Amino acid sequence: MKNWEHTHLQYQPRIPEPELMEEPNQVVSYANADFESAHSMIIQQFQNRFPLKFSPHSVLDLGSGPGEMSSRLFQLFPNADFTFLDGSNLMLDFCKKRLSTFDLEKRNNKMIFKNELVQEFVPESSFELVFSNSLLHHIHDPYEFWSAIQRSVGDESFIFVCDLLRPNSISEARQLVERYAKQESEILKNDFLNSLLAAFHLEEVTEMIAKIRMSHKLNIEVISDRHWICYSKPR
Repeated sequence: MKNWEHTHLQYQPRIPEPELMEEPNQVVSYANADFESAHSMIIQQFQNRFPLKFSPHSVLDLGSGPGEMSSRLFQLFPNADFTFLDGSNLMLDFCKKRLSTFDLEKRNNKMIFKNELVQEFVPESSFELVFSNSLLHHIHDPYEFWSAIQRSVGDESFIFVCDLLRPNSISEARQLVERYAKQESEILKNDFLNSLLAAFHLEEVTEMIAKIRMSHKLNIEVISDRHWICYSKPR
C-alpha cells in the first residue's frame, strides 16, 4: 500500500477511477454538464489569490478537459500564450471547439493543444501560470501529477490547483451527487460519484506537498463542501 492509500483509515478509502475519459457518451455528458456555479466560484477564488496586476505571458492548463474552465482562463488573460493539455483526445477536441468560438483573429497569442499524459509531459520551458482543475483525482499515483507541476514552473511561476475532496463515506458522496448533480444525466452522476471516491482528503494533499518539499511555497485551503485549492504563497 502507498501512503495515500492507507492514511486516515477511519475515513472512506480511496477508490481510483480510470485516468482518462475516452468513452464518447461519457465525454459528451461531461462536456454538456452545467458547471456554471462551481466553475464561477473556483475562478473567483483564483482571482482573489493571484498577485496584484498579474498578467502571465504563458499559461499551462493541465488537464483541460472539454475546455469549460479553459475558456474562462482564456478570457482572463487575453495576451497570454496558452498550452492546453489533456490525455483524452476526445476531450481535447471539445476544448478546441469551445475555444474556436472566440474571435481569435484579434488575438496575437499562441494556442497549443497537447494530447499527452500528464506523466509524460516535459515542457520545453517553464510557464508563468500553471493551472489545473479536477485532474489530480484521476491520476493513480498523485506524485506523478506533482512532478509534472514541478517540471512546468520556474521560480516566479504562479501555481493554482483545484480538486475534489473525498467524502468520509459512500453515503455522504451520494448525498453530494444528489445535491449538486440532481438534474444531470445518469452517466454524469455516476462519474461524479466515482470522482468523489477517487479524490483525496486534505490531510493527504498536505502530506504530498510536504513530501515534494513545496510546503514553503504553497497554501492549501478548503473552499466548499467538495473542493480544495492549492496555490502559490505571496512572495
